[in-house]
Amino acid sequence: MQRIDTEAVQELIDSHGAALKLYARQWCNAPEDALQEALIELLRQSPVPDQPVAWLFNTIRFRAMNLTRGERRRSEHHRQASQQRNEWFGDGGDAGFDSEELTGVLTQLPQMEREIVVARIWGEMSFEKIADLVGISSSSVHRRYRGALLLLNQLLDGEDDQLGQTNESETQTPHQCDA
Repeated sequence: MQRIDTEAVQELIDSHGAALKLYARQWCNAPEDALQEALIELLRQSPVPDQPVAWLFNTIRFRAMNLTRGERRRSEHHRQASQQRNEWFGDGGDAGFDSEELTGVLTQLPQMEREIVVARIWGEMSFEKIADLVGISSSSVHRRYRGALLLLNQLLDGEDDQLGQTNESETQTPHQCDA
């Protein structure tokens, strides 16, 4: 027999499927995946192994271990990525604000307003450049920026921290003030 037929594979699944899945569970959290990969590999075997059941147990063992290694690598990668995620504000010493508190209130802004505020204050971008970035008019950017600053001020309980409003008035051109 060159290749195993589907009827023989179905018989193997019916008679040994539960045991094979249980066997795979020792090494991985996805025993069904290990079993499926082993069955696909069995269908590709030419000639058919002399002892298909023993061959399946051996193949499932390796497939399950590979799945677990992949799972561990992904998990470790995700863990490292989350640890390396930069905070919104670096440790810049005396920045004049509590970075944790400011980060907390920034996350409460709608996405567009947060993007505008960060680009304007920390990115020092003009309203025109921000308008190009976010795809709305510069007057809409200005309006959203002002509204976001008011909301931030309210969220910070009216503290004196105006979050760049003095910088804005210094860097505006006359046509920006009219917007």
